[in-house]
Amino acid sequence: MSDFPHILVVDDDPVVCGVVAETLGHLGYGVDAAHSGKEVSQFLSSKTYPIVLCDILLPDTNGLELMSEIRELNPDTFVILFTGHASVDLAKEAIRQGAYDFITKPFTNEEIVEAVQRAEHEQRVHFSTITSAELRILHELTVSRKMTNFSKKASLSFFGKRTAESFSADSLRIYLLNKTETMLEKTVDIGHGSFADEVTWYFLSSRTLQSGGEILLDPSSVGNTDMAGIRASFMGTIIPAGEKSLGVILAGRSQRRDRFKTRDLKLLALYAAELGNQLQNLKMTDDLLVNNKELEKVNLVTSRFSVSLDIPAVISSVADGLRTFIPFDVAGFFVSLESGTPYNFVLMNEAIPREKVFASLKRQMSGKIGKTLTSELLADVHSNFFIGENIRSFENTPEFTFTDLSDFGKIHGWLVMGSWAGRSHLSPSSRFIPILLRHAASAICNSLQYRENHRNYLETITAMAQAVDAKDKYTSDHSRNVTAYTLALADKIGITHQARKDLWNAALLHDIGKIGVPEAILNKAGKLTEEEYEIIKTHPAKGCSILKPIKAFKNLLPAIRSHHERYDGNGYPDKLSGTDIPLFARILTVADSFDAMTSNRVYRKSPGVEFALKQLKENSGTQFDRELALAFIEVIKARSYTEILLAYGSVLFENQ
Repeated sequence: MSDFPHILVVDDDPVVCGVVAETLGHLGYGVDAAHSGKEVSQFLSSKTYPIVLCDILLPDTNGLELMSEIRELNPDTFVILFTGHASVDLAKEAIRQGAYDFITKPFTNEEIVEAVQRAEHEQRVHFSTITSAELRILHELTVSRKMTNFSKKASLSFFGKRTAESFSADSLRIYLLNKTETMLEKTVDIGHGSFADEVTWYFLSSRTLQSGGEILLDPSSVGNTDMAGIRASFMGTIIPAGEKSLGVILAGRSQRRDRFKTRDLKLLALYAAELGNQLQNLKMTDDLLVNNKELEKVNLVTSRFSVSLDIPAVISSVADGLRTFIPFDVAGFFVSLESGTPYNFVLMNEAIPREKVFASLKRQMSGKIGKTLTSELLADVHSNFFIGENIRSFENTPEFTFTDLSDFGKIHGWLVMGSWAGRSHLSPSSRFIPILLRHAASAICNSLQYRENHRNYLETITAMAQAVDAKDKYTSDHSRNVTAYTLALADKIGITHQARKDLWNAALLHDIGKIGVPEAILNKAGKLTEEEYEIIKTHPAKGCSILKPIKAFKNLLPAIRSHHERYDGNGYPDKLSGTDIPLFARILTVADSFDAMTSNRVYRKSPGVEFALKQLKENSGTQFDRELALAFIEVIKARSYTEILLAYGSVLFENQ
């Protein structure tokens, strides 16, 4: 301890801090002033104070808590508390918990000086047996300066300098093992090592590491032939980290100085142990930061997997995500649910000819899963390209990896990745690839399940429509035809994608209520009686009743119920008029009426297309919405009705 130690004064009143600083400063003490617990923490992060004068009441903490923090960082610090009369009991409790003394406010300058000098004297007695510079420097390196707060290079340099000072070494070296742990690399070089050449230093470091412990050498006295002519004293010890060594610390003194002793070597071992701890902590901190960054990257990538349920979009996003970790040139996804339809997708580097990619895939996959299955998978495959590394040569055999995706979720199939850029090119750059693959498998599984559910849904409503048409042998294609005309008109007026899907479903099922109408009435050759006609008129409402329990059909009900309403209000079942009739219903009315007029019926032959177009025009504004009727006429004149039926009605699933 110096004659006048540095003291920290803590009080939220700047006047108190100023008075104490001035009083102690006149006597030669160095004084720092803090006004809160936060400021105290900032001071303690860079300095160690033997004595702290502290107010017991602070704006953000109290003296007891602050004393605990100070003594945790430096158990040898003496804390003297300032207290008012009302806090004397609290101050006494602080004494019981380890405070050195307390001073009652208001205090005199003499009281401050007396308390500080008494504490200083007590410290001198208290530390009389541990005044060695080595231990104090070790304490500084252990408590006051953490390697994780600075760069590794700066921390090692500081550690080396303070260690050299501690042992009055003319030169000090720190050698650390390289990443492969096969060679020592000089990391710190303090002082001058002119009394020994580099070969000697490296020889000593290797010898220390091989011994797995310590060396203490005085070549001139032990007659070491390997170090003949070296006039110096050396000591060295390994830098431990659990069961292994990170490297070596070596210190040297020229022959003019005292030789290192066993005591020095034992202290150096303490320094080395602390350095090993700090290096290990630094590595753990760095690893944690790297892991956090990788996890953030994985989370960012995987968050894009579930943006859509569309299987092509999902697999494209999965492939793009994988490519940020594994630099492949081609990735093939061959996936399915347990009993679902397979989906096959290949993403490839546009720099590689497509035929080269598929030839390599076929060869690699045939060897893995057999020629027959490979041919089936590659016969029905979707593909896309990405801009990637320009491969100079395709002559070398690409490296492929096969990942069974069933290991990561409920889907079946393979992820096949290949690279033409040389072996090890496909090595994952992240340990979190399995996490990414689990997210990918889950997203693909969800999209496949959605695809299967949607397909089942389409098959269901198609079957329902066919069941209706089957009741009337003369209108067996009516639902399909109305759907085709409806979609053609929807495209003409610009119906949005999602609304178009609902309209497609409504058109296909618009006559579902006819299931409840007797076939004798539907197939009657002659004119319907008034009673029979009233039964026919019930089919829109019956259709709503049939579909109402099915939540997926909720948006279809208004169109189905109102597709026989008239624009002038004389339709059924609710006699709606004008724009009170839902838009989808007005569209269906036009399409339904056109197909009825252009189809042969049991009681008459079709009057023809021209007649139907004339009726649409003449009845626009009364039976039909004028704008929709005229738009439909334009559609039919631009393309024949047979072209429309072929374009929109041949494969209904494609309209989805």
